[in-house]
Amino acid sequence: MASRFEWSNLGVVWGMALIAVGLTVWQVRVDQSVFARFFGPLDPTTTVIGAVVVGAFAMGHLQRTSTFEVIGPGTSRAGFAVVAISVPLLAAAAIAADTILRFPADMNVPLPDALRFYPAIAVFVENAFHVIPLAALVAALGAPRGMGWTLWRIAVPVAAIEAVLQAAYATSFGTQVFSAVHLLVFGVVQVWIFWRFGFVWMLGFRLAYYLLWHIAWGVARLDVFF
Repeated sequence: MASRFEWSNLGVVWGMALIAVGLTVWQVRVDQSVFARFFGPLDPTTTVIGAVVVGAFAMGHLQRTSTFEVIGPGTSRAGFAVVAISVPLLAAAAIAADTILRFPADMNVPLPDALRFYPAIAVFVENAFHVIPLAALVAALGAPRGMGWTLWRIAVPVAAIEAVLQAAYATSFGTQVFSAVHLLVFGVVQVWIFWRFGFVWMLGFRLAYYLLWHIAWGVARLDVFF
């Protein structure tokens, strides 16, 4: 049975889920069209609710059976250092690729919708593309033991999910190749952060990246390129 501390941590996951659903409902009321590129004909609110609910139960399974936790064994100072160093490097790589390959003008959700959309989609993505697949792989292959093959055989397939999907949406061969490679690296780093520091730091990593790449650069690039 999960300890009281573990149940308290899962309360954090449910809290993030409620925030994501609330932001989704708010954005749907303002302008639902921003979700169409990601969800197609699916209802955004129902899709986000489904992902975060299944994700919360998957997170509970991971906490009971592996070292993937809401708050991992790594220290907060080390987690902050990893995010503070790796996020700007990955964002800089994406910005450099944009200056050369030119992603579409409508790649990013504009402000102020971005302030509702990106936090909601970040929670959705971490649950749908990381927590749920990781729980399935841990159930099938067993929990990873240290930074060896048992971790990377899980991290690489999970990271490949988002990489393949983003490459499929790319508008040119160059952006397709970059998206696949960049997001594979991005995803592997995220799974490692999850394993070492916990779900909270993995989500923080994505939110920081979105702030630099999709929001700050997303506004600036329209004046620079278009």
